[in-house]
Parts: sequence; C-alpha cells; structure tokens
Amino acid sequence: MPTECVQAIVTGYTDYRDNDRMLTLFSADRGRIDCKARNCRKPTAPLLACAQPFVFGEFELFAQSDRVTVNGCDVRESFYPIREDVDRFMAASTAAQLVNRVIEHDSPDEPLFSLLYHTLSFLAYADVVPKDMLIAFLLRFLDHAGYRPSLTRCSVCRRDVRSDAVLFYSADSGGVVCVACPHGGKPVSKLSLEAMRRILLLEHDELRRVRLTEALRNEIYPLLRNSCAVMLGENDKSITMLDQIQ
Repeated sequence: MPTECVQAIVTGYTDYRDNDRMLTLFSADRGRIDCKARNCRKPTAPLLACAQPFVFGEFELFAQSDRVTVNGCDVRESFYPIREDVDRFMAASTAAQLVNRVIEHDSPDEPLFSLLYHTLSFLAYADVVPKDMLIAFLLRFLDHAGYRPSLTRCSVCRRDVRSDAVLFYSADSGGVVCVACPHGGKPVSKLSLEAMRRILLLEHDELRRVRLTEALRNEIYPLLRNSCAVMLGENDKSITMLDQIQ
C-alpha cells in the first residue's frame, strides 16, 4: 500500500457523493493521475484548498489496488486571481480541458506541463489579454500534439507561400493553402500567419509578450479552433468551450 508525493496541477474534478471529489492531476513526471479527495467539500476540510481547479502543489497520494486517494497536499500556488475574472477563468478552464484530452497515465510530459503552468501563471498574475494567452496556448498545444499548422508552405503542394499575395487556411488540410490548390478553407492575412509564426518561436516563459490587435485576434482564433476540432472531433467538450469563448 505505497504512499508517494507528486508535484501536480489539478486539471479537472467531479463532485462525488456528498462531500468527496474526484480529481484529475497532471504531473510532469507521472502524467495523468485520477484520485479521490475524501470530505474535501466540507467548509473546514483539510483538503478543501487543494481540491480546486488549477491548484499546483505537492500531493501525498495513497494507492491501494487501482484506487488512489489524496492524503494531504502542500499547496504551492493556487492561481487564485484566475477565479476573479470570467475571461481568465474561461481561458484557463479551456486550456486545462484540452490538456486532459491528451495526457495519459504514467506518461511523463514535462513540455506540456511547462506550457500549462506558464499559461496559468500569466492568466493569474500578468497584464495580458486572456484571449491572446489562449491563442498562444492553442498554437503551442497543437504543435506539441503533432498538429502544428503549416504556416510557410502550402499544406497541399508544399510550395513556399511566404511571397504569395492571397492565401487560405484549411484546418482539414493542415494549415495554409495557396490559390492553386483545392482547400475549402478561409482567407487568411499574411499578418496573421506572421503572428502565428512568431508565437511558435517564443519560449513558454515568454508567452506573456503576445499582444495581438483585435483584428488579428478575431482572425486567428477561429482558425485554431478549427484545427483543434480536426484533432479532437467537432463534438468534443473542449471545442464547445472554445466556441463559448469565441
């Protein structure tokens, strides 16, 4: 009946019975961990502070058979300001939901953990536009998952299109498409493509530098939403959340 301590972020939860909560934890070293926090919903419960979305801490876990229970937690960061702003909360919730869709049990993933941690940090404490942070997250998330959109070459004929005057973006085709290729996509400006290229060049701790105009924000966001829908399916819960923000 081993007990272990893991550093993790709470990426989701489901209320269970009267006072319990089923938590989804994301650990850089362990991947996804599903566990139960008993009696955490009581006002004076010791686990109340750690059984909240986005909390980062060192969790003491007790495993018995195939069940994992939270014994205690040293909360390192709650990212509480996210809960005080609806736009920041929606952006953070969507990012966490997307992460939950790809993390696996016993599969370390430090790069994705770093991306989520920095996204939550900037949404909580940095002077950022929440939608800009979500756009930056979506681009890096798609890249990490193997769905990085093609932004310099036509995703159909593979020709370099950086000098083309007219371009389209097709999520089904995998990114930018030239006028000579069939696409069924939407027109995309060269400014939007350049903005996305530059975001992909940033390190995770530099993402707070992303500042988009309203026009670029409104053009890029639907494109990335469609790329996520190709990856996860149009009816996925995370796509519904993306649509609510849009």
